[in-house]
Amino acid sequence: MYSRNEILVVAGSVVLRSAISLCLPGVSKTLQSSIQLSTLMTSHASLLEGIYLQELGLDPYDGGLVHQAPLLVSLMSQLQGTYDLLYPLIDAYIVITLIKLAKAKNLKLAPWIVGASYAFNPIAVLANQAKSSMIFTNASIVSALYYAVEGYASLSALWIAIASYLSYTPVFLIIPLTKVVARAGNVLNFISVLILSVGLLIGASYQITGDWKFLNSTYMTVISFSKIAPNMGLWWYFFTEMFEFFIPFYTMVFSLYNVAFVVPIALKIEGLFAFVMTIGWLNFSKPYPELTDLPVYLSLLLILEPCFPYLGYVLLSALLFLHSIILAPIFYHLWIDLGSGNSNFFYAITLAYSLAMATTIGDFLWAYVQMSYHDEHPEEKNVKLSQL
Repeated sequence: MYSRNEILVVAGSVVLRSAISLCLPGVSKTLQSSIQLSTLMTSHASLLEGIYLQELGLDPYDGGLVHQAPLLVSLMSQLQGTYDLLYPLIDAYIVITLIKLAKAKNLKLAPWIVGASYAFNPIAVLANQAKSSMIFTNASIVSALYYAVEGYASLSALWIAIASYLSYTPVFLIIPLTKVVARAGNVLNFISVLILSVGLLIGASYQITGDWKFLNSTYMTVISFSKIAPNMGLWWYFFTEMFEFFIPFYTMVFSLYNVAFVVPIALKIEGLFAFVMTIGWLNFSKPYPELTDLPVYLSLLLILEPCFPYLGYVLLSALLFLHSIILAPIFYHLWIDLGSGNSNFFYAITLAYSLAMATTIGDFLWAYVQMSYHDEHPEEKNVKLSQL
């Protein structure tokens, strides 16, 4: 059963997003072109292009413009005309799942607060209007975590398979998620369903498209970073300034760096904590990040409530996020629209955003180390640890 506050949060989430779509349709159209809220891989325009080409009987993946998964393109083609309701409902589902996750962890924090942190996050509201396909990936990731915490290994495997199918980077979340599932002793079941689910999704995609071109468009484009375009990440600026001869080598280096810390984090710390930290790390290091990634990550940080007393840089992180989120569209406008700036303007803000993400990760990891030490040595509860 849901409390009155929880119902109000979910209802408020739907009403707020639907009201903006109905009363201010121009806002949605403007935000759909924002490179802060979607990328070449997730933009609504790319999805609509895929639907249009599919309806004409053409291969959506021939022109290199469509990067969404084939099953998503086919599903969304059947739901045309419902998008203004569909996207708010997906966000409402995320809110409900976050509330259930908070209940499952028995937090001191009221579950409706965790849901509200996503429902009324301005970035989540704007991202919903931008209609980035990343929202479907986020819903799948949150679902996978919830079912893993509850001990439903098969459902968790299915949802993380869907997330990995829709967007390449969630595949690395399988590592910490396996550790969460292992607490209930269902690892073999989890892995079996995961492999089967991925196989069925890829096989169904082949049946729809008739060839394997979609693999290059949806996954290899991300791995090889073959489409260089400004976004909220670190990759694009380096590769625009780099000699072409060095690009393959540094693509490999950046890709390895993207995953280098996933296994150590998963091995060293508790499963749920590792999962959330891995989300933060991937948001920091992946080639095509967007602000749509941020609200779910921030809401999941609330699940790590036991670490709160040990945090030291909350204000710094908050100010960095606020600074970068406000200035990113302004500096991009100065650079692209007015021509009174250059790429350094916008890249400086993406650096600030990445620093904010890195600060939260470092702060929570150090908080976890302190908390673990004090749990193991309660007699030294008042001893302040030093970070080297």
